[in-house]
Amino acid sequence: MLKWRLFQRRRIALLISALVCLAIASPRVYQWRQMTVARQALAAGRPEVAIPMLQRMAESASHDAEVQYLLAVAERRSGHLDRVSSPLQRAAKLGWSKDDIDRQLLLVMAQNGDIDESDPRLKSIMIRGASDEAAEEIYEALAIGYLKTYRLKEAWECLSSWSSWQPQAIFPKVWRADICHRINNRSGEESEYRAILAIDPKHCEARRRLADVLKDTSRVEEARQEYERCLRTCVSTPEVLIGLAECHRRLAQVQSAVPLLKQALDRNLSAVQRASVLSELGQIAADDGRFQEAIVELDEATRLAPYQAPIWYSLSQAYARMGNEIRSRELLEQSERIRSQSLRVEEITQQLLKTPNNADLRYEAGRIMMDLGMKKEGAGWLQTAIQIQPNHRLAREALAAYAAEIPATSPDVLKED
Repeated sequence: MLKWRLFQRRRIALLISALVCLAIASPRVYQWRQMTVARQALAAGRPEVAIPMLQRMAESASHDAEVQYLLAVAERRSGHLDRVSSPLQRAAKLGWSKDDIDRQLLLVMAQNGDIDESDPRLKSIMIRGASDEAAEEIYEALAIGYLKTYRLKEAWECLSSWSSWQPQAIFPKVWRADICHRINNRSGEESEYRAILAIDPKHCEARRRLADVLKDTSRVEEARQEYERCLRTCVSTPEVLIGLAECHRRLAQVQSAVPLLKQALDRNLSAVQRASVLSELGQIAADDGRFQEAIVELDEATRLAPYQAPIWYSLSQAYARMGNEIRSRELLEQSERIRSQSLRVEEITQQLLKTPNNADLRYEAGRIMMDLGMKKEGAGWLQTAIQIQPNHRLAREALAAYAAEIPATSPDVLKED
């Protein structure tokens, strides 16, 4: 009996000991799991998923250098460059590798567009022998910096080197497609998206953008099929709903288009997305002879997206069909002016492939974008002109005038989002 009691006491003691150990270990196990998920999100190119987890861990494990370092990396890769310094400084104080800290600071410079200083130093790291993870970071940051400063030739070369090194990598192909879009190379853009889908058939964004290219090049039935594949395999984003509705309208399937547009209107739309929906509804109303309704829809669309020439053209046509030729001609002239200005920006982008350090061309593009109502984009162009030629008087004056228009209570839109 005594032996049994002793045995029971030992069992209880062991159980208590095990529970204490488990209680001590559980937070560590949880943190390890969270760290694993955060690292996986970063590796998959989804830093926005990693940030909330890393922020929580940074609060509960404030003395963990790795957590602070990864939080800095995630913030940088999300484009929140103003949020990188604090966790990076904490990681340095906690003993994280100085080489890693210095590299992250150079990557921030590159992403911020300070290419001339960061580019040779980052490439030197590559030559000395960077890890695969560091090499990917360098390629990514340089590509972002090149694209931000409209140095498309250097961006293309960077992305092509990355793609040659990692043929299955998705990101360099996504950004090469963006470059093709900027210079109006639709066939190149289509090729990049098809290459992405050959690697990952479930890549929703690539399939949606492929559908956009097909629609814009008048292959409407092919575009419709791709949009419908998006609806079957991905979340029905506003862009997919609007694109598919446009295909149905252009294929004279109006009864299928209207429900899609109404579904899109129920979403939280940006100004551009709402303008697209109203433009489609306006064109449907005009085709149906409801010209006054069409004018209301299209007029609102021009206020939301004043730089889109096709909307002005549709509004002009609606007035013409109502018999108001004077107003129709005014709107048609506006449409042509916007189209001409947009083509000029495309021409400048092409010219900068050969003369990337031409500050005057960058200033001209910035002024055009400002005139079109695309203020933030115009400011971006003006900033690159000043980066190349710091004493460019006209660019500085235009940027100062833009800054003066921003209400004091608004966030500084000249900074990275």
